[in-house]
Amino acid sequence: MPILVAPYTQVPDTPQGVPWPTRINEMPLVSFTDPAGQTTKFSDWENGWVLQPGAKGLDMPGYAFTQDESPGIDGYAVRQVRAQGKDIILPIAFWADDSRAAYLARRRGLIRSLNPKRGQGTLTVTQSDGTSRTIGARYTAGLEGDESLDAAGARWCITVLTFACPSPFWMGAPVTTEWRAATSAAFFPVLPLAVGNSQVLGAVTVDNDGDDDAYPVWTITGPATSISLTNVTTGEVLVLARTITVGDTVVIDTRERQQTALLNGTTNLWGNISDPSTLWSLQPGPNDLTLTVTGSTSNTRVSMTYQPRYLAA
Repeated sequence: MPILVAPYTQVPDTPQGVPWPTRINEMPLVSFTDPAGQTTKFSDWENGWVLQPGAKGLDMPGYAFTQDESPGIDGYAVRQVRAQGKDIILPIAFWADDSRAAYLARRRGLIRSLNPKRGQGTLTVTQSDGTSRTIGARYTAGLEGDESLDAAGARWCITVLTFACPSPFWMGAPVTTEWRAATSAAFFPVLPLAVGNSQVLGAVTVDNDGDDDAYPVWTITGPATSISLTNVTTGEVLVLARTITVGDTVVIDTRERQQTALLNGTTNLWGNISDPSTLWSLQPGPNDLTLTVTGSTSNTRVSMTYQPRYLAA
């Protein structure tokens, strides 16, 4: 069996006189969760899994440029920039110390979990500082079966798994902010928004820590007669003209390819969104927002949840 490289939890100090490139790689912890919720930890040396050096695709995606060329003018003008989906390549080894039957059960379980026809799974990368990021992924290659002397044995296997990622972005943990009316005419907890019996009106700054735009999911709990959500930083407005009563909940999902506006999970509210409205995003960095909810009471709630999108794991 070839020599496996065990993961390191800490990068050792560089010996005197040894150049930087010869330092041992500090590999992150990587796992795959299939659509049924079964998680395989590829960085689990004690239980017979190890991520080998040589992982690719954990950082920036490729980009496609839409460009215009003009007669008699050198070069071209860039009209649009679009991040492309990408492949992530993970060299892994796994084994079973007790028996061939245990190894085959592990291999077959992994094959079943990776079946891309079951739907999209999730790759999770956890760095040594404890931060984690996720990306949607489907297996495309790597476990076709290679019984070469340097690739497999009776109770072990070394292979390179390839995952296709339709979205190029790594997702951070969800961030939720809630605004609520109170009889004391103040939003709680500590957001500088003023509240009256007929209107929720104020301004707040939300800092998007990601590397790219993030698309929020808005949840509004009634009562209200009209809702106006403005990103002052970009100048975009989202207006919903619909009366909702106590106990009603409106969810407006602005995420790409998932855009919906539903009342109580069933009624489509697209017709109640004004024509000039946009399902705006949060730009990287600070975003100044203004929220206006007419017809509000102390029961009114407005919450926003988004996931920062990163260019690297």
